[in-house]
Amino acid sequence: MNLEVKWEMSTKGEKAKQTTMGDATAAAVERLDLCFSGPDCDWTRFYKPKDESQAMGSRYQLIYSALGHFVELKRDPSQAQRIRPQLDTIYRGLFDDRSWKYWYASWQKQRTWPLQRGNLTYAGRLSTFIGFYIDAFGEPPADRIELDGQSTTYSDLSHNLWKQASESPSCGVSCFNDVSMLQCNAHMLINNVLHDRLFETNFSAANADWISSVENNLLCDEETGSMFYFGTQPNKAAANVEKRSIGTDIWALFLMSGIVPERVSDWFESWQRNLVFERDVAYVQVDEREPEGSPRRTNSRRLGPIAWPRNWGKRTARNGCDGFSCQKSGKGLKSIPIPRDFSFWANAWKQAPFMD
Repeated sequence: MNLEVKWEMSTKGEKAKQTTMGDATAAAVERLDLCFSGPDCDWTRFYKPKDESQAMGSRYQLIYSALGHFVELKRDPSQAQRIRPQLDTIYRGLFDDRSWKYWYASWQKQRTWPLQRGNLTYAGRLSTFIGFYIDAFGEPPADRIELDGQSTTYSDLSHNLWKQASESPSCGVSCFNDVSMLQCNAHMLINNVLHDRLFETNFSAANADWISSVENNLLCDEETGSMFYFGTQPNKAAANVEKRSIGTDIWALFLMSGIVPERVSDWFESWQRNLVFERDVAYVQVDEREPEGSPRRTNSRRLGPIAWPRNWGKRTARNGCDGFSCQKSGKGLKSIPIPRDFSFWANAWKQAPFMD
């Protein structure tokens, strides 16, 4: 799929023709209304992944739609009456078989309860959802988390994730088969901060250990391509050097920007080497990833600047980065200074009671 946004930049005072954030937001709100306005998710409107355990699984589509809603609630609390029923529908969708039963797929070596151990790709996102929900409405979406015949609470789940990270050689929580992945553990960082702010715990003290482990083991010193390795080796802090992904970089940097914005600013100074310009179009070239276990790469695709230039680019009154547009300078790329607030996402978090 080609996710490319085009714009025209005017240098003579003419009105620039570009896709605006207002247009994009209106389209996203309309889409979310169609998916989540009923008592259950309208799955016919979802992208159907080839494998729920891989990219674009249903849990991802649910969680990141919800995060957009939580950001909107920070901006405009009066939207709660419209948004809360949709969040309740999303929560119910997270317990649909398609959202979690991948955990019992053949590649999972040890059959355990999906919220018991080593399933951060689901448990981490679920805990983040519930934490934001409590912050928004003062109560969880349900008293207990009921899944596959067992139950737990948000606080017990959060403690369990913190404990797994504290006892792990990588200082992170594993996603499957004792492998800790970069983007999933960003949710562990977020939830530790969330739970501390809501319940006066000290889970976020462990965040520095994971960040240090990332810098010592998962940062790649290659001069081209992604700057992080995808994840660790099983039960180790050392990276699996066979797997890198620019798409994962974008994902992880976006999520971590609300927790360690200064660090992400530094990382992005190197990462922006992946920005590609063709006249007035900016994009990132991302390789398609084969299913787990296959080293073969297929044709690459473009990932358009749907959100990240707005989040990470310095906005100026006339030139530079503004909305979706990024400026070119001479024959090469202009270095883009990165603000600490990372635009609307981190700003929304900083306004929340769980952020300093």
